[in-house]
Amino acid sequence: MTTDVLTPKKKVLIPEEYKPVFGAAVFFIVMMIGFIVAAPEVFLTVGIYTAIFLSLPLFTIVGLSLVYITAAGEIDLSFPSIIAISALAFTWTLEQTSLNFGLAIVASLLTGAACGWINGLLVTRLGLSSLITTLGMNFALVGLTNILNNGVVRGITDIDESRFRAILVGSWGPMPAQMFWSAGIAIILGVIFHRHRFGLHVKVAGDNPEAGRAMGVNIERTTILCFGLVGLCASFVGILGILLLSTYFSTMGEAYLLPTLAAVFVGGTPVTGGKGTIGGLVIGASTVVFIQTGVVAAGLDGQWTSLGFGLVIVLSLLGHRKFSGRLTR
Repeated sequence: MTTDVLTPKKKVLIPEEYKPVFGAAVFFIVMMIGFIVAAPEVFLTVGIYTAIFLSLPLFTIVGLSLVYITAAGEIDLSFPSIIAISALAFTWTLEQTSLNFGLAIVASLLTGAACGWINGLLVTRLGLSSLITTLGMNFALVGLTNILNNGVVRGITDIDESRFRAILVGSWGPMPAQMFWSAGIAIILGVIFHRHRFGLHVKVAGDNPEAGRAMGVNIERTTILCFGLVGLCASFVGILGILLLSTYFSTMGEAYLLPTLAAVFVGGTPVTGGKGTIGGLVIGASTVVFIQTGVVAAGLDGQWTSLGFGLVIVLSLLGHRKFSGRLTR
C-alpha cells in the first residue's frame, strides 16, 4: 500500500518582467472582442486598420522614450511642444535650403535633443521636479513656437514626390514605411532596456539611485540621456508628421499628450520608476490608437475619445494590480 505525499502543486507562474506585457495583451484582446461585437461593421473592415497603421507608429515611437524616462523615476510632459518646435525646425530648414532633407532632419533632431538636454540639466543639476520642469518647458516651447511661426499654417506640397518621403512614410508593400521604422526602433530600444547595461542603469536610477551611485552608476548622466532620448524621439515623430501631412501647424504636437501617456500606463510601466516594459508599451499604443480611430470610425463625437482614454487608464491600472496579485500568490 502506497501513501501519497501531499505536496503543494506548482503553479505555472509568468516571470515578473513579462507580467505587464501579458496583462496588457489580455486587456487588448478583451477590448477588441468588445469592439468587434459592438460594431462589427467598423472593426471587421480593412479601412480602419489602414488608418491605424498610419498613426500607430508615431505614438509608439514617442511612447518608447517615455518608458525610459518613467523607469528612471522621472516624467516628461514637454514632448508635445518638442514635437511642434522640432517639426518647425524641419519645415523652416526645408524652406530655406530648397528641400535639403538631410540638413532638415539634422536640424530637427538637434532641436529635439537640445530641448531634452535642457530638461535633463534642470532636473539633475538644479534638483527641480521633473513634473513641474517639463510642464513649464512645455508652456515655454509652445510660446516660442507660436512666436517663431506667428500662427502660420505652412504647406509643403513639393515634398510629396520626394525620395526621402517615400523612405520614411511611403508604402513598403502592403504596410506604411513608418510601421517598419517604429518596429526597428522598438527592437533596438527593447534590447537596450532589457538586456544592455544602460537599461539596467535606467531602472536602478528609478528604483534606488543612492544604491546605484554606490555601485558606480552615474545617475545624473543616465537621467540626462533619458531626457535626450525623449527629445530625439519626439523630433523624429515631428518629421514623420510633416511628411505625412505635407503641412505644418504650431499645435500639431498637442494631440499626442494624453494618448501617449495612456499607452505607457496601459502597457504596464508604473509611475513609481524602476520598472518598465517595451512590449507592453507597443500593446498599450495599439490599444489607445484603436480607441481613437474606432471612435471616429463609429461616427461618435470626439469627447468620447477622452472618456475612453480616461477609463482605459484606470481600468488597465486596476487590471495590472489585480492580475499581478493573482500571479504572485
